[in-house]
Amino acid sequence: MSEPITEPITDSIAGPLSEVVADVLPADVPEAVIGEVIAELLPVEGPQMLSDDPVEAVAAVTELVEAATRQVFAPDPLADPAVALTDPTPAAEPADPAAAAAARAGVEIRPIDTHVDVAAAVGVLDAVFAPGAGHHFYPPSLLRNLLAAGAPALLAWIGEAPVGVVLALPGWTADGRPLVQSGPMAVLPSARGRGVSVALKLAQRAWAIERGVTEIRWTFDAMAAVNANLNLRRLGATVEAFLPGYEGLRDADSPTPLPYDRLLVAWHLTGEGRGAPGSARQSAPAVPADGDAPPGWAVVAGDDGLPVIDPCWAAAPAALVEVPADISALRRDDPAAASAWQHAVGGVLREALVAGWRAGWDARGGYRLTAPTR
Repeated sequence: MSEPITEPITDSIAGPLSEVVADVLPADVPEAVIGEVIAELLPVEGPQMLSDDPVEAVAAVTELVEAATRQVFAPDPLADPAVALTDPTPAAEPADPAAAAAARAGVEIRPIDTHVDVAAAVGVLDAVFAPGAGHHFYPPSLLRNLLAAGAPALLAWIGEAPVGVVLALPGWTADGRPLVQSGPMAVLPSARGRGVSVALKLAQRAWAIERGVTEIRWTFDAMAAVNANLNLRRLGATVEAFLPGYEGLRDADSPTPLPYDRLLVAWHLTGEGRGAPGSARQSAPAVPADGDAPPGWAVVAGDDGLPVIDPCWAAAPAALVEVPADISALRRDDPAAASAWQHAVGGVLREALVAGWRAGWDARGGYRLTAPTR
């Protein structure tokens, strides 16, 4: 299989073939993205073989472009065929938070359903999770298989540029209720800070609600402050469990020797709030009520930057757990300090959640733990 083409396919094919490719490309498909798809489908000889016979080359390019833009087979295991026949357009909510979030972020969010979309999604995931790795974070073949299983996979676009992606799998809970297990979400650095992540998650939520799904679950790095703020404070997901060493053994060249701990969260889409952003503020307020003493810090940075644990934190009705603002940078620049923080934060979170405490995110930059009613 040839290496993916990074420049537009029209730049890698000489002569009139570039005009042929431009003629058959759909107007809304970036040439660079479709070039990667065509390169993947070409034989080992690569695109230079297309110049041998102009007539055959024109036909080959046309066929490849058509194949690249063809819809990937994607059944929908959570759809009810009978309902689809009688009510093909589910009633929308009074306000469409997904559309509003996409408009605020300045993106268009579409399902991944063509081979071009697959290439675009793989490119975004590689740029965020495996830059310079020399291999795909998510191979195109794996993503196509997920789509064939009916996976709800979404892409965020700014014009013709893919800037964000979120993957998921449909499934069922142990008692048979439909469930969406959300997977990796990635937003290119150039598109961050404008709400693309929120728009992607709300689009995922809309997909789930249309199919009668009542819960979306996912895990995230317990040390990632930005993710915790998004998931718990902005989206209103609920922490269900602490999963120590969830990713298994780290690679030998990992800057942090410990496996990353993760939090399992559930986004409940029924009842009050219906998983709407901001509902976490109601269950775990960042500011104490009038007359309440502000919670103390169960874990806080000492003068040397290392975590300090208050041994009496569990005796209070609420406690805060500080988390480094940028754990990725700390893991890269000071692995020993990163490991110390993971031990401290993970130890307190694990003890609290096992004892029935609720965990939210506080605006002061840490988890807010609330004791169960005594």
